[in-house]
Amino acid sequence: MSTTEKIRNDIAKTKAKIAEQQKRLRELEQRAAEEENLEIVRMIKAVKMEHKELAAFLKAYASGLISLPADMQADLEQEQEDIEDEE
Repeated sequence: MSTTEKIRNDIAKTKAKIAEQQKRLRELEQRAAEEENLEIVRMIKAVKMEHKELAAFLKAYASGLISLPADMQADLEQEQEDIEDEE
């Protein structure tokens, strides 16, 4: 086997490994999104609000009519900064 053939075989093997890892990455991202959604659902169910109440609350929060308490807002901002620093 020539050097060129060996290199081409290595390229093919590497491409196959990359494809496997990309598939795994997509699966992990999907699992993370599903877990995040489940966490959100659990939090919402814990509040025990009716559908209309929850919709009104979220609409009011999104429009700025209500906001988080200052200490919670500071914690949230710190978490966001930490996430940005990790990236």
